[in-house]
Amino acid sequence: RRFNFFGQNYSQIYVNHNGHLTFDSSWYSYSPQQFPMYGSRDIIAPYWTDLDNRGNGDIYYVQYTNGSILQQVTQDINAYFPELNFHANWVFIATWYEVAYYPTTGTRTTFQAVLTTNGQYSFVLMNYGSLAGYDTISSSHHFSIPGSMSNDASGINSIFSLDSNVNVPGRWVFRVDHGLRGSSFIAGPLYPYQNVGTTSPRDDDGSAPRITLQESFNFFGQNYSQIFLNNNGDLTFDAPWSSYIPEQFPRHGGRDIIAPFWTDLDNRVNGDIRYVQYSNGPVLQQVSNDINVYFPDLSFHANWVFIATWENVAYFNENGKQTTFQVVLTTDGQFSFVLMNYGSIANTSKSVQVRAIQMNAVFNRVHISVKYKRKCI
Repeated sequence: RRFNFFGQNYSQIYVNHNGHLTFDSSWYSYSPQQFPMYGSRDIIAPYWTDLDNRGNGDIYYVQYTNGSILQQVTQDINAYFPELNFHANWVFIATWYEVAYYPTTGTRTTFQAVLTTNGQYSFVLMNYGSLAGYDTISSSHHFSIPGSMSNDASGINSIFSLDSNVNVPGRWVFRVDHGLRGSSFIAGPLYPYQNVGTTSPRDDDGSAPRITLQESFNFFGQNYSQIFLNNNGDLTFDAPWSSYIPEQFPRHGGRDIIAPFWTDLDNRVNGDIRYVQYSNGPVLQQVSNDINVYFPDLSFHANWVFIATWENVAYFNENGKQTTFQVVLTTDGQFSFVLMNYGSIANTSKSVQVRAIQMNAVFNRVHISVKYKRKCI
């Protein structure tokens, strides 16, 4: 079968021992590089580091065109992307099983990359088993997940083996048949945003004009009928806000704020900030399906969705850097939710506030119920 990877159809693949897959030729690289990488090489890097299977560990690969594995992968993809009605006709699985880090023979790390297609849609699944700590390893590790470039051993299992972007601990799933060749495929959780909706003005520290909400949004007991989309990575309800210096949460005062990526951004040279509202159609269904995966006891049916997207926006005085993220508000009239979706996040030395935690790295999707008590996010 041919595998469509961001517009490029491949009929061959190489399973490289150092935790990555390539298409054009084998690759021995054991020193991970920060993504996005620039150049002509397409790479899928579930766990790119200096591995050594000579002392212990095995590296396997297998392909399926029929049977129970195909059915299992089909069911999984339809759970994560229910609007596509996906039926896999091919699955490729590469597994690094209890492989050691170089030169620490005896360490055991297990992970897996799964490629699948139905001839139209293509997906990559990354599955993480037990990941050995790497206190004595000097090289960095890179996974194709935002915030993963690290040489800090602490929390490695909690980040990859216990976290997820599809609510299945240890699993990360990305659709890879759309977009440009060579693009990073970490933008899987983003809802449609390219050339969609109304674009905010190009103005450093500016805001979009007051947006009237098509449905009232209950934010911790306060019902709002308007919102302001601020260029520096946050939403406010009472008035626009130009603040570009993030503050530690919880903040005290009368201002409600939703801060998916509050920092000093500048869309005058590159990047677009846009918003759109839906009261019917496939996006409403997609959001409903996602909320029901995360909160299956609610039987949620969205009647309104608001999506704000910062697409390829630069940091102030760092023109050319491109950061993409999204915040989604949705309600069914009873329950209200905020989802924060993250694409490619450019490195910066600037302070960043995300949700209620001071942090410099983020993951693909954060979902928050905002019904039960009032506080700042």
